[in-house]
Order: sequence, then structure tokens, then C-alpha cells
Amino acid sequence: MDLEAAIEAEREHRARRAGQVATLTTAVVLIGAIWLAWPGLEAVMEGQGAPFAMLGLPALVLLCGTLVHDHASGQAQATGRAAAAAAIAWPSLIFLGLRSTEADFEARVAAGLTLVLIGALLYRTAATAFSGGFRQARYHALLTGAGAVTVASVWFGIRSDVGAENDLVGAAITLLTVGVALRSWFIEDEQRALRKRFKVRLDALESRLLELKAQGRRVDQATSLVRTAAMEGFSDPDHGMRLLDDAEEDVDRTISLEKDVVAIEADALSSVEKAEAVAPTVRRPRSAFDAARREVELGSLREGEALFRQAKRRAETVVSWWAKAQEKIEEASLALADRQEPHLARLHEALAEARKRMAKEDPMKAFELVMAIPEQVAQEQEANEDAEGLVSEARRAIEAADGLDLEPHRALLEDAEEALRAADGRQAAGIAESIRRSLVVEREAMDVVRRALRQRSTIEARFEGFDDDDTWAARLTDIEADADARRWTQARRALDSLSADLDAQERDRGEAEQLLDFLQNEWRQLRAQVEAANIGVGDEDRLDVERLLGAADSSIKRGMTEEALEALTASDGAMERLRRRC
Repeated sequence: MDLEAAIEAEREHRARRAGQVATLTTAVVLIGAIWLAWPGLEAVMEGQGAPFAMLGLPALVLLCGTLVHDHASGQAQATGRAAAAAAIAWPSLIFLGLRSTEADFEARVAAGLTLVLIGALLYRTAATAFSGGFRQARYHALLTGAGAVTVASVWFGIRSDVGAENDLVGAAITLLTVGVALRSWFIEDEQRALRKRFKVRLDALESRLLELKAQGRRVDQATSLVRTAAMEGFSDPDHGMRLLDDAEEDVDRTISLEKDVVAIEADALSSVEKAEAVAPTVRRPRSAFDAARREVELGSLREGEALFRQAKRRAETVVSWWAKAQEKIEEASLALADRQEPHLARLHEALAEARKRMAKEDPMKAFELVMAIPEQVAQEQEANEDAEGLVSEARRAIEAADGLDLEPHRALLEDAEEALRAADGRQAAGIAESIRRSLVVEREAMDVVRRALRQRSTIEARFEGFDDDDTWAARLTDIEADADARRWTQARRALDSLSADLDAQERDRGEAEQLLDFLQNEWRQLRAQVEAANIGVGDEDRLDVERLLGAADSSIKRGMTEEALEALTASDGAMERLRRRC
């Protein structure tokens, strides 16, 4: 098994053994009590009666025997009951051990020493169990006092049977027990001096709180702390002192805060009155001020202070921004009067939101919403005036244009004029500017295309003799068709593409011609070596070189550059084979 299971098994084994010992001990105590009580019981059964000592001692033994199982269980409550019984029983056992009897001297000494030893052990058990704190010492003292009453009862019970011969022992044991009880009550309390200081301080602070309450001061928090200290401080004086420190600090802070709150209240009231003078309809500053007064009257000074400050902030906001916001709202309303253009809808929404903010007594936000509206409306008006000039310029540019397709531009001009009639100057200006730029681009494209078409023969000469000259001619024809249809921008893009492709074709053709010249020179040198090596004109590799070089030259002339490069590559391979054969 694991460690925990082993520990638990050992604990159960020991508890079982302790239970067995407790059972055996209880049986022995029971038999001993019966043996002690038997003479008295026999005398009672014979009608002769029995002295107190003969029945009291067995009863005490039985009482102690009932605690054996509790003490053996090891539980805290059971141990406490056993210790309480020990605290009550030890004086009686010592008295019974020291009292005089009719028995023999040896038997009396043996029994007396046994009882005194048991009493001493019980005293030690009780003292050990109830050591530690104030509550334990007081409880020990009470139980020991009960033991004093018990031993006095036993003493007087025996005195009624045997006379006054045990008075000295009984009085001595009773006084000893009372002394032990008093010692536990006073001397064993290690914190007695601190507890006394706590009591003096508690009484003084309670008196101070009563005086403050009589003056109408709100010290509820401090009163609660003092009440808690009174309940817990005597058992734990250190904690009680800390609670009293907190209570005194709270009292001082409350008194200081009351003075501050009075000044803050006066300042807040002045601000609220100024705000109401500026805007008689505002309610939020006054409502915060009234709520602060209610909190102060209820004793919540901190909450009241916070609300006073909030009332002042609200009032200062009204004083600083209310007039400005109203002025700007009026200006914005005048600027937007009779202006219902769609592009001004956002300005109308901002004005409506500003009015809502004013209804919620938030003039600063309202001012921020409308402060730029008059300027924006003025800018819109300036934009409309500027747009009129731009639209007029665009109209003159269209009328002055010649040779261009003007239908798209006239449609855009109508859109610009429509935007201008709707007082949307920014859109009208944008459209007019786009018309101007488009006309510039179209005119430039027209000039470039017309200049290129006047040099048509030059362009045709660049692809004349090519196998795909029909394709090049068709592209040029498409450019002419776009020019005839006045699609100048499209025609220029096609012309630029044609020129770029022809340039690339010529560049590739030049590179192929250079490679052809290089291989022809190489072949002239190699041919002498081939003839010297008796490789005749009918040789296959030699025929391949002649054929491929001729095919490459023909492909270059026909504009088939890719075919020429393939032939040149193959001819270079054939020449390499001839070099290896030479």
C-alpha cells in the first residue's frame, strides 16, 4: 500500500489498542468502585445506613471512570471534558488522601499517597490542558473554583459523619484550591496589563464617540469599529488595540473631512448658482448637489464629497460652454437654413445631435459637434463658386476641341452641371477636372497617332518581307480604324504596343544576325581544316552545317527569328562534331 494508506492503517491500529486498554481500565474501575461501595451497600441493605465516605468515594471513582473512554479517544472535545473533570476532581482526591481514617497506619499511608499522587497528576493534566491564553486561564479558574466547592462539600459531608478531626485538612485544601483558582484568574493572564490599557482606552473612546454623536457628528464607521473591539478585544487585546487605532483614525479623518466637506459644499453651491444663472433650465448640477447633501446627512462624507465635486464639474462645464454652444448652434442653424442638399445631410445630423447634447446638458460636446459647421458650409459655397468656373472652362474646352470623340465628355459635362445645380460643388469640380484631363490626354493621343499614321510607310518597312507581315498589317489597320472612329486613346495604346513589339523583333533579329555572322566566320576557318582532314563535300555533318546556316539566313530575312536561332544552334552542334573529327 502507499504511504498515506500505511499511516491510516497504523493510526487505526493504535486507536483500536487504546480502545481496548480504555475498556479494560473502565472494567477495572467499575469492579474497584463496586468493591469500595460494597460495605456501604451491605449496611444500607441491612437498614443500618452508611457514612458519606463509604458511598462518596466509590461515586467519585465511578465519575472518573466515565472519562476514561473520552481521554483515550484523543478528540479535542473529549480531551477538554477529561481536563475539566481533572480540574474539578484533584482537590477532592488530595483531601481524601490526607484525611484521617480508622484504618491501619500502613494502609492509610499507602492509600493516601496513591490518592495524593493521582490528584497531583490530575492537577498537572488540567494545568497543561488549559494553558495558553486568556480564555483558557479563565475557564481553568472557573473549573478550579468548582473543584473548591466540591472539596468543601466532601469536607463538610465527612465532618457530619466523623466530626471535626479533618477540619484542618479540609480548610487547607479548600484554601489551596481557591488560591489556585485566583492565580489562574489573575496571574496566568500574561496580557492582563495590556488588557487593562485596552479597557481604559476603550472607555475613553466610547465617551468621545458619545460626545461627538451628541454634537451631531456622523461617526458610524468608528462606532462599528469600537463595538467590534469591545466584543473581540478582551480575548485578543492586540487586535482590539488595532481596532481602536482604526477607530481613532476614522474619527480624526471624519472630523477633518467634515471641515473639508463644508468648504467643498460652499464652493460647489457657488458654481451651481452661477450655472443656473447662465442656463436656468439646467438640472444636473443641482441634482448632484442635492444628492451630495443627502449623503452627508446620512454620514457618507466621502460619497458626499465626490458628489459635491461632480456637481461643481457639471456647473463649470455649463458656465464655460453653454453660451458658446448656443451661439454656434444658432450660427449652424442659419448656415444650414434652406440648405437641403444630400451632401449636407451629415451636417444636419451633426446639428440635430448637438441639440440632443444640449438637452442632456452636455454643452461641450454640442460645441464640438457644431463648431465647424458654418466653416464647412462656407467652404461648400466657395467650392460651388470655384466649380462654376471649372465647369465653364470644361464647356469651352469641349467646344474648342476638334477631331475628338466628344460624346463621353458631353455626358460628363451634363453630370457636372447637374451636380452644380444640386449645389454639390466638390463633385462638379471633380467631374470638370476629369473632363479637362481627359481632353488633354485625348488630344495628345490624337497628335501622336496622326503623326505615326503620316509615316505609315516607315512602319510598314519595318516588317516588310516577314512571313507574318499580314499580322503586322492587320494591327496597323486596326489602329487606323480606331483613329477614324476618334478612339484616340485606344489607338495610341495599340500603336505603343505595335512599336514595342517591332522594337523587340528588331532587337532579336539583330542578335540573330550577329550570331549568324560569328558562325559563318567560324565555318570559314573550320572548312579549311575539314578539307585538310579529307572530309569531302558529301559528308553529312558538313552538309548539315551548310544547310543550317543557309536556313538561318533565310529565316532572319523572313523575320522568323526563333526558327533562325534554332537553326544556328543546330549548326553550331554540327561544327562541333566536325572539330572532333579533324
